[in-house]
Amino acid sequence: MTVAELVETVKKSGGVLALDGEQIKFQLPPNATHLLDLLREHKQELITILRARGGRVATFPHCPRCASYALYRKNDMGNYECQTCGLQEIAEAIARRNN
Repeated sequence: MTVAELVETVKKSGGVLALDGEQIKFQLPPNATHLLDLLREHKQELITILRARGGRVATFPHCPRCASYALYRKNDMGNYECQTCGLQEIAEAIARRNN
């Protein structure tokens, strides 16, 4: 797996990669924790990719029921609520999945 494919795999799983100086902050759903060793192994290449992408790689959160991007969560913490269809308790990893 190339580093670019690794980044896309994290993104498609609902994970988030963010650059913080020379550190990479990440949020991975349970189904992607097996990627941790690869992420550590390719840290420098990941930093280069993250810099080229503005310091963050993530799928924009959307509702899994209606695909709306109109999600809300108080103080930008906790689970989302869809402002379009009313679905509540949408977990971060679910809201950021591509499928």
